[in-house]
Amino acid sequence: MFKKILIATDGSSHAQTAVEIGADLVEKGDGEVHLVHVILSGELDTNIERMIKIEHLDDLVMTVDEPTAPFVVAPGLPMVPPLADPVASYRMLHALGVEILKRAESVVRAYGIRRIFTHLMDGNATDQIIETIRKETPDLVVCGARGLSPLSQLAFGSVSTRVAHSCPVTCITVH
Repeated sequence: MFKKILIATDGSSHAQTAVEIGADLVEKGDGEVHLVHVILSGELDTNIERMIKIEHLDDLVMTVDEPTAPFVVAPGLPMVPPLADPVASYRMLHALGVEILKRAESVVRAYGIRRIFTHLMDGNATDQIIETIRKETPDLVVCGARGLSPLSQLAFGSVSTRVAHSCPVTCITVH
């Protein structure tokens, strides 16, 4: 059993399995879990829209009445991604990140873990995850092996691969 586990999640099915494995491996009672999600910077694209639909995150619905209006999150309505407005896109991705962490936290709580910390960050996913690992010093890191862009995976490697190679502690990659 591990006392402190960091779990990187992007909301995918692989990340969901990583959350379950991490929660199962942490020491019950004394253990703590750090859930990390890094917001994908930039405008929404078809890969992110596809992930939202595939991973059943489409109950997050963002609507904007005017460019400066805040997003309204309402389940059950068709999602209208604001592709042309970078600020609106960021808000949507932030809301999606919050929901991903909420869902992961609920899974961890179901395993009886009470010490749960969430980290929602922006920037390069690998750098942010490694920085959080260095700061929090977990005994174990668990992350799912899934990428949004097959082309960038070929060119740069997946986030989970880069984290595993840079990780100063034991790292489990879930396929």
